[in-house]
Amino acid sequence: MTDHTAEPPGATVLHLRGDLDHDNERELEAAVDDALARSTGVLVLDVSAVTFADSSTLRTLVLAQQRTEAADGALVLLGPLAPAFRRLLEITATDGYFTVADSLPQALAAAAELLRRDPRAAGAG
Repeated sequence: MTDHTAEPPGATVLHLRGDLDHDNERELEAAVDDALARSTGVLVLDVSAVTFADSSTLRTLVLAQQRTEAADGALVLLGPLAPAFRRLLEITATDGYFTVADSLPQALAAAAELLRRDPRAAGAG
């Protein structure tokens, strides 16, 4: 469900994969908590390999976004997003809440721009 790899300087990257739902909600929360604890301000959640996500996943991502903003950081979702994941964001009207990038360099650039503009607006991209 999660994987840690070498991280670019100044960012923490958490790779999520497979089906994310109520059955593995606690594992996802623990992985995100660990990533937030290791983060130096930029958290990239790679959701490109997520095949399914439900409302419990969305709740965890929203809380991660809020915690990152409260710490004057930036959270970026790394895609491309699977159609089912994109649809979840669309039907819950949270697609505009998260900044989404299609490559790691784009995600890092987006995070840097968010931090330059206004750390409190890190999710408004």
